[in-house]
Amino acid sequence: MKTLFLSALSLAVVATAHADLTITQKLVEDQAGKATETTLTMKVKGEKMRMDGIPMMSNIVDLKSGDVTTLLHQQKAVATIPGATVKKMQEERAQQIPKMDAPKATGNKETISGFACEEYEASLGGAKFKLWLTKDLPAVEKLMKEMAQTSAAADPLQGMLKDQNISGFPMRTVMFMPGKGKMTMTVVALSEDPIAEADFAVPSEYKPMVLPTMPVAK
Repeated sequence: MKTLFLSALSLAVVATAHADLTITQKLVEDQAGKATETTLTMKVKGEKMRMDGIPMMSNIVDLKSGDVTTLLHQQKAVATIPGATVKKMQEERAQQIPKMDAPKATGNKETISGFACEEYEASLGGAKFKLWLTKDLPAVEKLMKEMAQTSAAADPLQGMLKDQNISGFPMRTVMFMPGKGKMTMTVVALSEDPIAEADFAVPSEYKPMVLPTMPVAK
């Protein structure tokens, strides 16, 4: 599941520049009573974004062109998908995302990572969701909504929420999937500290890798 989540986020493409922002999330997957924990990091600097979380790979996105560059650390290889192809993939994925039932406030409140949050419940197909949203991060919420406007596939949660009459940035999301267990995503840190340009560069020792032929948007 974490691979799908990271891949979906790596498709995010926005046309405007942003100040430095680092969002650190903890992903806990509980399947058949066995829990695994992963730390996911998203870095945004100007017109570049980097996603890390799966140890063997990182994704760097050019937010202007839409190009997605994948670094395969074990192989020391690099592969790039052109923005036109990414856009086509986004459009196809967006058509497959069903509409989320209107989230309902439960009245419960909780402070998560220092931010006051309100709890909502919703469903999507056979999956049940619990969302803890904060209204204390309007700039971060705006950034994520810009990504979702590009394509619902860019951020599945924001894509599903964009037509709902609620606001707030999700500090925690819990998804219950029948027969597959539970996935909990929690924002554990946000930072506006400067990010080094080197974080968005391809290491010199990484060699280009040819990807299988993919459809190109017309």
